[in-house]
Amino acid sequence: MAQETKVRESTGTDANGHTAVGQRVTRLDGAAKVTGKTVYADDMKMPGMLHTSVLYAPHAHARIKSLDTAKARAVPGVHAVITAADLPDYNRKDSNRTGLIFPDKEVLFFGQPVAAVLSEDPHVAAEAVELIEAEFEPLPAVLDAVAAMEKDSPLVRDPLHDVDRSEERGHVSVETKETEQEGEPSNIASSAPFERGDVAAGFAEADIVIERTWRSAMVHQSYIEPHATIADYDISGELSVWTSTQAPFYIRDELAQAFGIPENRIRITATEVGGGFGGKIYLTELMVAALAIAVKRPVKYIMSRKDDMLAATPAPFAHIELKTGMKRDGTLTALQARLIYDSGAFPGAPMLPGCMLIGGYYRCDNIDIKGYEVLTNKVSVGALRAPGAHNATFAIESHMDIMAKELGLDPLEMRLKNAVAEGDLMPNGQTYPAIGLRECLEAIADSDVWRRRREVEATPNRGIGLAVGGWLGGLQPASAIVCLNPDGTLNVTVGSADITGTNTSFQQITAEVLNVPLDMVNVETGDTKTAPYAGMSAGSKTVYTVGRAVKAAAEDLKQQMFELAMKRLEVEPEDMEVANCQVQVKGAPDRAMTFKRFGKLSTNFGAPFPVIVGRGSIAARKTAPGFTAQAADVEVDPDTGDVTLHGYAIAQDAGFAINPLSVEGQMQGGASQGIGIALWEEMRYDEDGRLLNPNLLDYRLPTSRDLPPIETIIVEVPSEEGPFGARIVGEPSIVAGPAAIGNAIDSAVGARQHEVPITPERLLRSMGKL
Repeated sequence: MAQETKVRESTGTDANGHTAVGQRVTRLDGAAKVTGKTVYADDMKMPGMLHTSVLYAPHAHARIKSLDTAKARAVPGVHAVITAADLPDYNRKDSNRTGLIFPDKEVLFFGQPVAAVLSEDPHVAAEAVELIEAEFEPLPAVLDAVAAMEKDSPLVRDPLHDVDRSEERGHVSVETKETEQEGEPSNIASSAPFERGDVAAGFAEADIVIERTWRSAMVHQSYIEPHATIADYDISGELSVWTSTQAPFYIRDELAQAFGIPENRIRITATEVGGGFGGKIYLTELMVAALAIAVKRPVKYIMSRKDDMLAATPAPFAHIELKTGMKRDGTLTALQARLIYDSGAFPGAPMLPGCMLIGGYYRCDNIDIKGYEVLTNKVSVGALRAPGAHNATFAIESHMDIMAKELGLDPLEMRLKNAVAEGDLMPNGQTYPAIGLRECLEAIADSDVWRRRREVEATPNRGIGLAVGGWLGGLQPASAIVCLNPDGTLNVTVGSADITGTNTSFQQITAEVLNVPLDMVNVETGDTKTAPYAGMSAGSKTVYTVGRAVKAAAEDLKQQMFELAMKRLEVEPEDMEVANCQVQVKGAPDRAMTFKRFGKLSTNFGAPFPVIVGRGSIAARKTAPGFTAQAADVEVDPDTGDVTLHGYAIAQDAGFAINPLSVEGQMQGGASQGIGIALWEEMRYDEDGRLLNPNLLDYRLPTSRDLPPIETIIVEVPSEEGPFGARIVGEPSIVAGPAAIGNAIDSAVGARQHEVPITPERLLRSMGKL
């Protein structure tokens, strides 16, 4: 896959005078990963460690009649067989997927963990788990989210109680909460209405009204490394967990509540994460910790690919009914939507952000949006890079193209006319801060893909489509520490998991503030006992929040050096600067103290200076939404229904690109995932609720042969609070792909696609050829 990029020149000093931020820097961890030297959770070994094999439910909904573990226990080498009855005491929460280890009465989805076998030999554990004799009484399985809302539908499960939404809040921060259906016998877990103006009047003044239904499949995050966790509970009562996670401090808090262990007796180490995309927050850690507590030995659990696809937390199926009205001049007059997200057997579907985005891209005085999170007897869902956003965007961006086509309007100009900007309202009444949606549309208009539109569309079966996308972003407090070493080098310690090269950005931020070469700055992620607090590495907020804390810590360290140098340099701090690895008097660089001198004077025996440690701690209260505009160039084979991508362009507002190389990677990676969702990815279930394609042979992912050159255009509309104006980056890039490709296909062959993935069979059927 060739890549094309349009960015600023990034050598030496940029236009703003920056020497470290704004430069293209390779990742600190890149060499170790590509040479196979990085240590992942599965590489770790401990004395006396036991391996885990799990028994998964063979029914989508069934009553557990009996579990006979005698034969499994009798297998030589089996150390223990653990069912719900054998678990240590914990704060069980049956309404939350992560609050229930093993069920004791009823299984709610095909693949739900029911019991575990522990052995020093993983092959023995896998053999023994097959010998557990489990008897189930099948119950009606509810598999269709729309049908599940009907009053005469069977119930998926017992009524919900004490639903925990804390993980969802880590991905997106909005001043709105869903209405829970707790205590009621209903398959609707929660709902949320958003209303503004008079929708009926808005449709009455429209010259065109479009009403359609849109469907998007359940998809898996498809990270390279499946879930992997090790736990140990030692004789002192300390619980240690090593796990592939995006949220070590969140896991610590959850385990402390579950077992009643003080947080200072729990150590969570986030191992290198082999891909997460929102799907590695908190899932297997409670079970593995409970097993370790039960047997008083280290326990390792590595999901196989099949296990992960059966029992992790994929992104949900969504059914969206949308009605929009527009005047002949392109003014959007009304929007009415009903969004149904399939949550699986536990609450957790991203219905709220879907509602916020379907009515959040364009100014509209009259909206009526109703969102529903619906339970079914499928695996419970979770986050995938801007959770819920691609589903809603597929609907609204397809509608925008339909209306433009019907009214004879240019699809880009019509979007520019309606696009939200600073001060415009979101569906919940919040106003947008400074954002760059319009700037992204203007940038995509100048892309190579869009500029060749007329030429391409003159070719039979070729078309170019456009769509916008975005993500509102998450907020959490953050902190960081920067320490000066005796030799003048610097150590930065953070608590955030580095899954996208964020530690490299922190290195750049520190080097920029202190005006030192990058190689003088080292960045480490500590565990929850040694590192300062950081929120989840989710919601695209890591650089936006932890980066601010790192910047504050570096500034604090600089200020300490200034104050210590006052007497020796005989000037006030405001007359000092940092340059050439020293603190110097402005205009008189020969009057200076080197960083190394500061390091020696603050660490030697009898040192006159205190140790110099910069501390940064921030509260994040203002979001910095990120937007993107994308264009796809496709060719449709009218005989086979195959779609070939000849080009793709993405323009995205990064606020300020701390590391343009990293930002481009996020843009290209997210766009590639959006293309996969558009054309291939789908978790398929049979009529009994069994997953039909639990492997990467049958679950189709895009490969390098499928992907075209991806042209990236970085737009920079500075945020209010981000470091150097940076805003969220990681998630918007995945959002627009399904809509952009659907619009391009319609341009190519005049066949509107209402469901993704757009498989050859679906495409041929829409063309009237099946």
